[in-house]
Amino acid sequence: MTQNSAIKVGFVGLNCANTLAIKTHCQAILQVSSFFEISAIYNDNIQKSLDIIDRLSLQDAVAYPSLKQLVSNSGIDMIVFTSNGEQIYDNIMSTLDNIREEENQIKYLLFEWSLNFSLTQTEFLVNQTIELDIQTIITLQSRKSPYIIRAKELIEDGSIGKINSIEVAGNGNWFGYERLEKSPQFLYEMGARRDLVSYCFGHTIDALEYITGSYFSTISSMIFNNIPEQTLVDDMGNSLGRNVQKNVPDHLLFQGKLIRGNVPVSCSIKGGKPTKKFTKNLVIDIHGTKGDLKIEGDAGFIEISNLVLYHSGIKVDVNASVQDIPPEGQVIYNTDDEVLEFFHYRNYNALVGNMAKLYQSIADFNDRKLGRFQDVSPLEISQKQQTDELLLIQGLQMDGFPTLLDALALYRLVENVYKSNAVGSTLNVSNINQYP
Repeated sequence: MTQNSAIKVGFVGLNCANTLAIKTHCQAILQVSSFFEISAIYNDNIQKSLDIIDRLSLQDAVAYPSLKQLVSNSGIDMIVFTSNGEQIYDNIMSTLDNIREEENQIKYLLFEWSLNFSLTQTEFLVNQTIELDIQTIITLQSRKSPYIIRAKELIEDGSIGKINSIEVAGNGNWFGYERLEKSPQFLYEMGARRDLVSYCFGHTIDALEYITGSYFSTISSMIFNNIPEQTLVDDMGNSLGRNVQKNVPDHLLFQGKLIRGNVPVSCSIKGGKPTKKFTKNLVIDIHGTKGDLKIEGDAGFIEISNLVLYHSGIKVDVNASVQDIPPEGQVIYNTDDEVLEFFHYRNYNALVGNMAKLYQSIADFNDRKLGRFQDVSPLEISQKQQTDELLLIQGLQMDGFPTLLDALALYRLVENVYKSNAVGSTLNVSNINQYP
């Protein structure tokens, strides 16, 4: 794809204060710069847009004073919403209204998980984007992690036999006894939906469903906020002598049963750092009839953490998947009866890498829609025409990227986690993935 045919991206809510978006979205686009070009920025204050353009040296980007002008004048193909404020839903709906009025050809809308608006609003947004024939993407980017993909391949190949049980343990350091002074306030407010359950658990459980290829049938949960106050600390971890209120959870106990295989899953996610030096911040143990998988990480944020994958199982024909793995990424020990595998990229930056792979999958999808192939046969043309439609939902398939319908399914699961805690009982969630 040439620069002239690159997907032109407009950001809503990208500013110098939104450091995570700068580290993920902007750095990811730089890695796939032949496919994407940042060409428009909108913030409620245009100076914020000018400042970020200057900071990132975005010479070809224009700061727009209104969403209407961004939609009608920028010629962009894709809008990325990175704002965490309460106005994000209003901005999204205003954007859709402008697209409808201008009959604009904006093809893609990208949203961040977790969604900072209600379940009802999410369902309405799904309907609106489908009606306008707009492709949606959601940043459940752990699905693009090479470790998650490798684990999914091993399970689908039968390398560990049938899954017997799964245990998950994680630490979300934002929600412990200490809080960095520069941490954004919305992390500690229930309405922002960036709490331990919505965010840490949401990303982790989505990755687990994706790996196993199964949603849940029943769940039960207990949610705790036993740390109502946190001590403010500086960047070095030194106490500043002040405490601040916290009303979001600091511990989740979750149990569930997967639809596929009737597999029991237990999960414990807590706030704070591990109390022991050799305790990992994230551990996923998947036990099978013929082997095991273990995924470990240094942070309870699976979507942005570099991981390690351990595999003990039986020999299978892994052909293409192994060829794609660099020698430094994988060490395999074969015996007559089993395979022992250690899989880790020493220099992989998951914070940027997973997001870059998500953007790459969008570019691949765009190429298929536009049919950028040479010397194609009539049969191939017919096949390409069949792909010239919306990807409504990735589901738990390997190809594609997660969409707003995938986010809706996860949103419903998270809501049922809260509901189970409130009513104190096990809930049937086997139908939450259905649409409409």
